Amino acid sequence: MPSDKHRILSTKELPDSLRLLATARNITLRDQPFIDILPVRTPELEARLKAIAQGGKVLVFTSPNTVKAVTALWGQPAGQQVYCLGGATLEAIEKTIPGSEILGTGISSLELAKRIVADGSVKEIVFLCGNIRRNDLPGHLLANNIAVEEHIVYETVETPALLEESYDGVLFFSPSSVRSFFLHNRPNGHTVYFAIGETTGGAVKEATGIQPVISQEASVPALVQTAIDYFDNINYSNE
Repeated sequence: MPSDKHRILSTKELPDSLRLLATARNITLRDQPFIDILPVRTPELEARLKAIAQGGKVLVFTSPNTVKAVTALWGQPAGQQVYCLGGATLEAIEKTIPGSEILGTGISSLELAKRIVADGSVKEIVFLCGNIRRNDLPGHLLANNIAVEEHIVYETVETPALLEESYDGVLFFSPSSVRSFFLHNRPNGHTVYFAIGETTGGAVKEATGIQPVISQEASVPALVQTAIDYFDNINYSNE
């Protein structure tokens, strides 16, 4: 293995296991969150969410942060009928809302909305989301005569910072982290950007003009593994 390590920055806090995985491949992986997630708590919202937890509604999740915010209030709810994004969002539902019926998944909010419309049996959904959400899903559903009951269950607070070090790669997990990162940092011509999905990848390309590397699976471990494999292949080709 070469003596010089590649250096990767994650814009999301990572478990030690993923940093150790990178270290084993001669890669330094550090994390510095560029957003904070704050749950929304009001008496009215809590009452409505508790009523929803009793079942009977079709729920839509497009972020694991939403799942975390909702289940922190629900505890161990009964199984739900759910449409959701795949990857990390699906994994969060399977872990924290066991017994749920997954009616369908999508790789993006728009693709998920198209799936709901194509199924043809749903006339109303409950959309649980954050305060910075795209209009793709509710807009498409409303345009196709599907009623949307929307509840904002968390707020995203951007925490921009100017990097003092340079990195060979940067990992992005949401469009908001992209916006926060590039508020004070500019593309430097050599850093490779990695995105967890097409929506986040589109935000990176819009901010930089550079097409990022997108993981095939929309999960944190998959994106980390994608970056490790990318730089490991460079190490191998340079030997």
